[in-house]
Amino acid sequence: MTPWKVLVVDDEEGIHGITRMIFRGYEFEQRPIELISAMSGAEARNLLSDHPDIALALLDVVMENDDEGLRLVEHIRNQLNNRDIRIILRTGHPGYAPESQVIVNYDINDYLSKAELSASRLLTSVVVALRSFRDIKNARLQATAPALTATPDNQLLKAVTQQLNQQIKPILKQSQRLQQMDLNPVAKDLATSLHAQHQRLENGISILDLADQPAKTEAVRLVPLMDEILNTFLPQSRREGWLLDYRVGDTLPAQINTDPVRIRQILISAVELAILQANNADLKLSLEAAQPGLLRLSVTLADGQPVFSSAPWAEQLRNHLQLLCQQLQGELAEMDESGAILCQIPLL
Repeated sequence: MTPWKVLVVDDEEGIHGITRMIFRGYEFEQRPIELISAMSGAEARNLLSDHPDIALALLDVVMENDDEGLRLVEHIRNQLNNRDIRIILRTGHPGYAPESQVIVNYDINDYLSKAELSASRLLTSVVVALRSFRDIKNARLQATAPALTATPDNQLLKAVTQQLNQQIKPILKQSQRLQQMDLNPVAKDLATSLHAQHQRLENGISILDLADQPAKTEAVRLVPLMDEILNTFLPQSRREGWLLDYRVGDTLPAQINTDPVRIRQILISAVELAILQANNADLKLSLEAAQPGLLRLSVTLADGQPVFSSAPWAEQLRNHLQLLCQQLQGELAEMDESGAILCQIPLL
């Protein structure tokens, strides 16, 4: 696989050694990370010309000059006219380049202090930067690609998806009826688990079939909805030994007007994605009023570092979440250093 090229610019050999140790054997989306080292700004300029496909530059601020790193930023953005490469500044002398001024005045993507920098923090910053670089490249490809037509393969996929949807709905209805019967505790537990699996299967199938359906608005009661989502994942959480808790903010009304299908799919898909990156950590699902007229949905890890799964299903969930939020006139922010998934949706 073609590696991600990361340029490391620092006049301290020890920094290069530590960086190589941290990223030894590390992969992002099944692609290795290739570190390219430069000991000065001048050497970095030559390497940038030799490797136009560098995805990320980790730049020291103080090298042959007190502001050599900042000069490199100007060289990359203005002379090379490279707006795609991600730039992270690392400095052991914050006084030479205060963070607040640098972030405002220079086109960089992150600012890290060497004194406070851990391996975990560096890994997270690099993953976020590489994901941003990937998205920029994908967007450019999509902008220049010809419009897709309804090919036979696309038509077949849509037809299969619609057929699966038709088949799963009666099964889901039957499992719901089974839950309402007077069963012994063991059978009741099996019925609950079966219904939860059917709900998640329906959500997975609907990912491929919702884009063309118009949004509709109904009154949705929040606490029953959150109870339903919790019960959907209860069998897996019990089996694997982690907890899913939820919170509905005190300032939210008991019910909101929104698309009931899409809001439910957002909640299920967000939890599904969080599970993939949580490594069996406990999860917290929250609904809050971010500000008047704006609903903020979040899924957060109780502790530990996120895995940042790059599996195809994880990418599909991310794309689906983004589409659903946009269809409700909202926006998705996902994958900060804590692994939190955030979606903000206007309240109607």
